[in-house]
Amino acid sequence: MHRHCPPLVLLWDESHLWGLLLHRALHALRVPVTLLKAEQVRAGALRGLGPSTLIVPGGWAKLKSLALGEDGREAIREHVRGGGKYLGFCGGAGLALGSERGAPFLDLCSWSRKAAKKRLPNFSGHLRCTLSEGGAEYEAALPVWWPSQFEPGDDSLEVLARYEAPGPDFWSADLDWSGIAASEVGQWEELYGINLNPERLRHEPCIVRGGYGRGSFVLSYAHLETPASPQANALLWRLLGIEPQTTVQAWDLCKEEPLWADEALRGIHADLADLVTFGQNHFLLCWRTPWLLGWRRGVPGSPLNFLLAMVWQARHNPETAPAKEYWAAHSAQCGELCRNFCAQTRSYLLQERRILATSPSSPEASASPGLQRRKQELFGKFPGYGGLYGEILRTLDELLWLQFSAQDQWPGGL
Repeated sequence: MHRHCPPLVLLWDESHLWGLLLHRALHALRVPVTLLKAEQVRAGALRGLGPSTLIVPGGWAKLKSLALGEDGREAIREHVRGGGKYLGFCGGAGLALGSERGAPFLDLCSWSRKAAKKRLPNFSGHLRCTLSEGGAEYEAALPVWWPSQFEPGDDSLEVLARYEAPGPDFWSADLDWSGIAASEVGQWEELYGINLNPERLRHEPCIVRGGYGRGSFVLSYAHLETPASPQANALLWRLLGIEPQTTVQAWDLCKEEPLWADEALRGIHADLADLVTFGQNHFLLCWRTPWLLGWRRGVPGSPLNFLLAMVWQARHNPETAPAKEYWAAHSAQCGELCRNFCAQTRSYLLQERRILATSPSSPEASASPGLQRRKQELFGKFPGYGGLYGEILRTLDELLWLQFSAQDQWPGGL
């Protein structure tokens, strides 16, 4: 059993894989969750939910902000000022920070994101962290998946967790840090042209809490909803005001027990799974966990992971009438887009492998200008997304929204 906690509301837009992870975690609690789109927030939906906890998953903070618009951002500020709570993870944490040039955010506090040149720009896995709760300090292993870092401002926020040292599954860029000797760090940083040393993270804030009006916010660059991460999951329950419960179960994207036997979805799933296997066979992709891919630097592994997870989830949700109607109108086009995308991406990956053999790429750009143009046609510009990938992503995102929002309770397929 769990203590009473405020109603939970999850902001849907621009979350994709990270939204699905939060779905799974909240499903483990067996507590009701209201899903809202940005357009509903703009229309005042939060006003009717009382002092609820708004949970914002990971994803690009700027894209979330654009989806909300100024009316949506002000609606969230009004919600927190009036006594509501805000819980943001990774991109959802970044959304709550101070606005940047060309990127208006929620401004719930004066803290901002650390400048790219000053931070560790591309790190992932578990880190050993020092946590402070109720006057006591203890250590826990918390997972991060390519976060930004806080730049403290004028506000004095409570630091709930600080980074200490990398765990055994920690990667910096595409380097498994457990195999990097201290004497080699400088050589790797010179080769990659970016900061790689996790020593830069030591004692940096990872989770912070503050007040805004009569409400409060918790901003976490750690993904506490990560499957099979017991110490992180237990902290999530406590932040929600719920007695610690079972660990979020592992999520295996290679295990298929679909609830919706739709042939078009099955075909899209098979095409994407074959594409991932192709990337593995050419040493460009690997499975870090049953739900998360790893990839060579510059290879667009994250988009492939997103699509595979989303189509897997669509097949493992029960059918709903709105989803069936939408999919009947879009399945043929989505299937054709996916076949074209997979064929072209196979060719792209082979060319990228040849380039990587001589000139390393980066997350922003291929080492080959010609190949970079092709990458943008397939995946869009970094940061963000577009191209064929963006069309497929948006279709699957709407399908999942129609599945989840039409259900009165959590699906058994989660």
